[in-house]
Amino acid sequence: MIFRSKVIESRPLTPSAHMIRVEKASGFDYEPVQFCGLELTTPVGVEEYPMSLASSPTQGFLEFGARLSSSSWKRAFAGLRPGDEVEIDGAYGHFVLDPDRDAVFVAGGIGITPLKGMAKFLADTRSPRRSVLIYSNQSQEEIAYRDELAAIESGNRRLRVIHTLTREPAGSGWSGRRGRIDGPLLGEATAGLTEPTYYLCGRDALVGHVSGLLVGMGVPTERITFEVFRGYH
Repeated sequence: MIFRSKVIESRPLTPSAHMIRVEKASGFDYEPVQFCGLELTTPVGVEEYPMSLASSPTQGFLEFGARLSSSSWKRAFAGLRPGDEVEIDGAYGHFVLDPDRDAVFVAGGIGITPLKGMAKFLADTRSPRRSVLIYSNQSQEEIAYRDELAAIESGNRRLRVIHTLTREPAGSGWSGRRGRIDGPLLGEATAGLTEPTYYLCGRDALVGHVSGLLVGMGVPTERITFEVFRGYH
């Protein structure tokens, strides 16, 4: 389905990331959560970029979040304002939630976008499945959707959100976890879950690191699914 839609919200997520919400066309549906082609008018012409949805099908809008850069498309994305029009092409993709299994979501940076949508879907549908979100960032200020994730967690007693920071300055007041995602953290996070599916999303280094840990822990590869955010251009 291809349709034009108006931006209803546009704001920074972190110092290096931005989000928009756009109107959802009547009859548009998607699985939690696929991706769309997002076409924008840029200084060098019309450009389309594949973007994971950051919203749940249960919500009345479509949401996208992007890491910023100097590319013409990213500059145009950050410059969108309410009332501007974009073109949506989709939805596509097979990186989607299995609602019949417990879930472990592992995100790095802006890779949180589709996993936030999945977590929101579980909360809104009052799913009996248990889930854990492990979210890695360099610092507190780079935690995208921090308040929204806290709200989703508070509204779903079967969800646990775990943040870990890799470069947070000493003495900053951060009382949460520090360091890269490792085997002990994965083991602790998954305790009590029943044969969960693991959803990994972020840079290829993070996805490769975590998938290797999981295989080493004996997790069958058929229960590991991932989406790699390459380029960040």
